[in-house]
Amino acid sequence: MRLPACLLLSLALTSTTSGQTSFPMVTHVNPVAVRRGTTSEVTVECRTSSLAGAYRVLVEGEGVTIEPVPPTGAPKIDPKGGVPTVAAIKLRVAVAADARQGVREFRIATRHGISSLGQLVVVDDPVVQEQTGINTPEKAQAVAVPSVVCGRVEVLENVDYYKFPAKAGQVLSFEVFCARLEDKIHDLQKHADPLVAVYDSTGKELAASDDGFFADPVLTFTVPKDGDYKVAIRDAKYDGDPRWVYALTITDKPYAAVAFPLGVNPGRTVKSTPVGSAATLGRNWTLESPKTTGTTTTPLRAGAVETNPIPVVVTQLPLFEETEPNDNPKQATRIVLPSGVNGRVGQKRDLDHFVFTATKGKAVRFQVHARRFGTVLRSQLDSQIDVMTPDGKVLASNDDLVGKDAGLVFTPPTDGDFVARVRDLNNKGGDGFVYFLECDFARPDFSLKCDPAKAMIGPGTRTAWFAQVTRTDGFAGPVKVEVQGLPAGVTVNALTIPANMTTGLLVVSAAADASVDAAVVKVVGTAEIADAGGKPVAITREAVAVEEIYLPGGGRGRFDAGMQAVAVTTPSDVAEVRVSKNRVVLKPGEEVKIDVQVARGPGYDKALTLDVPLRHLGQVHGNPLPPGVTMVDGKSKTLLGTGNVGHIVLKADAAAAECEDVPVCVQSFVAINFVVKIGYCSEVIWFSVKK
Repeated sequence: MRLPACLLLSLALTSTTSGQTSFPMVTHVNPVAVRRGTTSEVTVECRTSSLAGAYRVLVEGEGVTIEPVPPTGAPKIDPKGGVPTVAAIKLRVAVAADARQGVREFRIATRHGISSLGQLVVVDDPVVQEQTGINTPEKAQAVAVPSVVCGRVEVLENVDYYKFPAKAGQVLSFEVFCARLEDKIHDLQKHADPLVAVYDSTGKELAASDDGFFADPVLTFTVPKDGDYKVAIRDAKYDGDPRWVYALTITDKPYAAVAFPLGVNPGRTVKSTPVGSAATLGRNWTLESPKTTGTTTTPLRAGAVETNPIPVVVTQLPLFEETEPNDNPKQATRIVLPSGVNGRVGQKRDLDHFVFTATKGKAVRFQVHARRFGTVLRSQLDSQIDVMTPDGKVLASNDDLVGKDAGLVFTPPTDGDFVARVRDLNNKGGDGFVYFLECDFARPDFSLKCDPAKAMIGPGTRTAWFAQVTRTDGFAGPVKVEVQGLPAGVTVNALTIPANMTTGLLVVSAAADASVDAAVVKVVGTAEIADAGGKPVAITREAVAVEEIYLPGGGRGRFDAGMQAVAVTTPSDVAEVRVSKNRVVLKPGEEVKIDVQVARGPGYDKALTLDVPLRHLGQVHGNPLPPGVTMVDGKSKTLLGTGNVGHIVLKADAAAAECEDVPVCVQSFVAINFVVKIGYCSEVIWFSVKK
């Protein structure tokens, strides 16, 4: 780090102008790693907003608690005036000794709003903070092995050097968390591309890594002789940004990048083969698979020795392992449906074939789990899957279904044997190219997302969430959506997304007497889906939170996150959005005018806009209107300026399908800047189309 960080701890006490109250936009945390079994302090920064009045921190998962450190001499917050500018605060982080390692999301609740996502990395080794002036080999900072060094690549051409002694034959592992911590940051359009390199005492480069776990480097290095060594970390293009924080692990402990098998059954002790320095310690590694199905991480163990957590896919499917040679259809490994297959594309141009017996017309779903951006799956495999006849005629093929993972649904044209083939798209291969192939009958199902990922509303105020359902494998039914864990005084409307719609509206409402509060909530969807015997079974799926992020040029990006949150705040810029109708019934071809009056919050006198869909720069991100119903922009008054009165015109076209009591609302937006706008909304308008 070239510049002192003392400004991070200062609190500017000047007040912002009244109105346009933004949520705190967290940009980074320093240090970004916290050690298990310790309590430490970190500094979190934000921009275009304020962390004044922080009173609670919501944290993803168990084993980590965070609380704001009370500021010294902080100004008293006047709810009738502007919010004091506080660009940085300290947080006290307590981590249990058995807390799950890895990245944790958090949000800071202030009296005026709830923050965008921040992230911390839970680690098992001592955390060391970067010192100033370590930007040349001669000024390298001495660190112990093992340790996790936390710093920033904050300016152009910044290179941070760390030195350590090592013994001949010692196997060291280096892993960086940097780029992976930036994808969910709301206001960070330019991302780091970190690189690490190891040097001997003469300055000769001995090893380097750029992209390992996606853009983050991972490096295994065997020390050639006793002596002092240095590791340097920088951006691959020598770029820099004060918000680019990193956590660099330097360890001589057994380390695993991935392990085989990737797929495991729940609650089992499984023999495992690591890829990484842990492989040098033999083959006596096992893992205790979690009891809950899904994708997660867990360490490998050999006696009292434990590795870092590695990815696993926990499944109830019966498991098979590929048997080499299986490089052509005649050598294919026989599997039985339904099942899961653990495999590895072990060398260049390796082809893995699996033969299965199928029934004409009974669809089979194949999905590779290996490498998925934004998840813990970090195999080196960029998979392609082909389904073919036993003589090699390709019938179906796919490259990227989910991230870099291939998948497809295959409907057999006849009874008999077919062959599934897995390979690397670029014909690469190696120990780290592990995968789990899910082979199951295509069963009707659905998934759910909720956009946006947070709500901040003052007493008596409302805001809109859009629940978005994706139906798969023949499911075509309605989905009931509810929100669990709301703060006291907060409610949402009843919602069932009809079979012919993919988006439903949730109006999050705070009672007039609701107190300032914040909570992590769950948005869940339930549907009745017929089982194999035709009996309806209730299936529940938790929604993935959709975090709003900036895109270069001002676009609205979205990134899957792990935390949905609601906060009741002090009075909002918009107190209430009043509409002239709370129930509308139209015939096909008819239209309706809904008058709108906006009651402004204390001191807010700036521009307001109206809308029904969630739109940004012409792109629709959420539309609650039934099929065939549109907002007539040319007849609607949506640009209110400093006024309070407008109207919305909705029209059902001549072919609009009948529907009953579909929830819609009118939104009113306060622009914070060119990209960010805070949405408030009316009560639910129950919309029907009847012939």
